[in-house]
Amino acid sequence: MTRDELERAITMAVEAGRMAATRMAKDAFKATERRLCAIPDLREKLKDDEEELEKTRRDGLKERSQRLTRFFKSGVRLTPEEIMKAVIIDLEAAVASTSYELDVLDKALASIRDDPYYLVVDGKYVRRMTDEEIAEQIHCDPSTVWRNRKRLVQRVAVRLYGVDATK
Repeated sequence: MTRDELERAITMAVEAGRMAATRMAKDAFKATERRLCAIPDLREKLKDDEEELEKTRRDGLKERSQRLTRFFKSGVRLTPEEIMKAVIIDLEAAVASTSYELDVLDKALASIRDDPYYLVVDGKYVRRMTDEEIAEQIHCDPSTVWRNRKRLVQRVAVRLYGVDATK
């Protein structure tokens, strides 16, 4: 390989890396928005799963539960006690997984909580307010809401995805 070919290959590799990093940052921003949008639904799911877990522990299994039918399809014969234990473990895993995601998101949001425009993120994603409602509440223009939300979501993305969100 000649020196010119080598330099051209290196230049192309560096450019490809730069483009990939830019794409990763955009993906991290979009993924952060999806995760923030899910917060209210995750809180409801956590509450529902905790109630179902408590009810299952207290009252036993429902005869036609979706969680129950999953264990019958495996082809392995399980005792009712084994099925009950498996369903409880399954519910505990769902609760733990959702709790973990909410904890991660809460910590990321805590990093921007002192920002004067915090409501632009909390209002949009958690409280599900419109930009106009947020703008009215913090006495600014809707474009200011949009601009500051972009800035703050980028900060949250860095907390969630690290350096991949900064390029």
